[in-house]
Amino acid sequence: MKVKIGITGASGMLGTALVVHLSKEYKIFATSRSKGVEGENIEWDCFNLTNATLLNSWLENVNPDIVIHCAAIVDVDLCEENINLATALHVKATKVMASYLDNNNSRLIYISTDSVFDGKKQSAYNESDLVMPLNVYAETKIIGERITQSICGGLVLRTNIVGWTQGSCISFAEWLLKGLTDGMPLNLFYDVNFSPLSVYDFSHIIEKIIENPVFGLYHCTSKDGISKYNFGKKMAKIFQLSDSAINKVSVANMMFKAKRPKNMVLDSKKLAKDIDYEMPTAVESIISIKNQQTMRK
Repeated sequence: MKVKIGITGASGMLGTALVVHLSKEYKIFATSRSKGVEGENIEWDCFNLTNATLLNSWLENVNPDIVIHCAAIVDVDLCEENINLATALHVKATKVMASYLDNNNSRLIYISTDSVFDGKKQSAYNESDLVMPLNVYAETKIIGERITQSICGGLVLRTNIVGWTQGSCISFAEWLLKGLTDGMPLNLFYDVNFSPLSVYDFSHIIEKIIENPVFGLYHCTSKDGISKYNFGKKMAKIFQLSDSAINKVSVANMMFKAKRPKNMVLDSKKLAKDIDYEMPTAVESIISIKNQQTMRK
């Protein structure tokens, strides 16, 4: 009997990659506000995840062995404006899932963020560093982390993913590629550093974790860090496009509603060791999404 895997936010960038990859071996129960990719071993149920009654009903009907909770409000400024919405999805929905899964000896994989720190550390953050959220998004994601870690089958993966989307939303990589292709001005931060991992590498890591479980808290990112500016420059080189439209700017000059950390680089050595996996570099993550773009054509 196939392992039953529930995936929330299944029509988003990460959710889509997981549905496509994991449905080759497992029975997937996908949920999102709208239906995404379809195929063999994929069953969709679209509803609002913040509706506890509908969420409980879905969990009872599916009775999953594992739920991968990808759904999140990644618009950081929107979270700042609507704390109730952020809390409903990142906290309350997570609590419903954690309670059900814990009572049924099932597993919860909670996809978290690299934005949980204040960004003042000069080197990469590891799992033992104290969280210092600067905004509502990070605050609510941290509460979701703690709920997940409170159950026996809970796993938190902090990450920063790059890749291609299926729907109308445009990802960072797609925005960059369009700007590079069209020669439109791209303002990229030289003082914001992150450790991006392609959704395709992430999907392979998730499969390894399904087969050989780990629990608790892990960082799941590329093995090194890169600035948003240098990421754009490297992307232009790998895609063989001109980088003349890229402007080097400081995040300090932006008028965001929510504060953002400058250093979001995470140390993923703990996960690499525990699942015996060689984490790619940031540049290798760009190559990965280039390869995926070629396959999509």
